[in-house]
Amino acid sequence: MAKYDGIKGQELLEVDEGENELTLIFRDNRYLFVKVEDCKLVTESVPE
Repeated sequence: MAKYDGIKGQELLEVDEGENELTLIFRDNRYLFVKVEDCKLVTESVPE
């Protein structure tokens, strides 16, 4: 999926767990937010 090409192969530095959400923090200062909404996984990345 082209949406995630920017984080492919990047080193994962940290995983923060919140209520119904995971935040993945990568070495190049990118964040990937993974949430559960209506029983489905939804993602948002910063920067896109």
